[in-house]
Formats: sequence, C-alpha cells, structure tokens
Amino acid sequence: MLEALAAGLVGLSILWLVLEPLLTGRGVVQAEGPADWEPPEPEETTRGRALLALKEIEFDRATGKLSDQDFEQLRTRYEAAAIASIDGCARCDAPLREAAKFCSHCGAER
Repeated sequence: MLEALAAGLVGLSILWLVLEPLLTGRGVVQAEGPADWEPPEPEETTRGRALLALKEIEFDRATGKLSDQDFEQLRTRYEAAAIASIDGCARCDAPLREAAKFCSHCGAER
C-alpha cells in the first residue's frame, strides 16, 4: 500500500513537471521572425534611392532647373541603377537567389 502511494506521488510529480510550463506559460520561448522585422524605409534601399533620384530629376527638368541633355544623362544613370537593384528583394534590398520564391532575409514573396 505504501509503495502504491509513493508511486502515485512520483507519477503526479512527473505529470506536473510536464504540464506546468504549458499551464503557466513559463518556459515558452517566443520565436523571433519576420513578424518582428520592420522593412527599411524606401530611401534606405538601392532601388528606393534610384527611384527618388529619378523623381527629383524629372521635377528639376519640369521646373527648368535641368536641361534636356543633362536630364537624359542622369535618367540613363539612375534607370540603370534601379534595374540593377531588381536582383534584390524589394522589401529589404537583400540579394535573392535565382530560383527563390521568398526572400531568405525578410520572408517577402518575390
């Protein structure tokens, strides 16, 4: 009888050790991942800087601050930079693998 009582107490102790973290929430580790990650501002990425520069030179040409010849030279340069940045993720500017459907850095879909 005493052995059965001791075995029952041991069994209840083990059961408590297993269930206690689940019931109290202690010991549960929250995974850090893309949900905690915030993408950089557009002007912090290569693509964003090139697109902002394109908008700026278009505005300068429209207001007469930039000649058509200078505009064409700058537009060619900034369009090339924007096209070169397409190989990177649009959300975080990380390089993408050729066959990747999602960014390995932020998880954004290609």
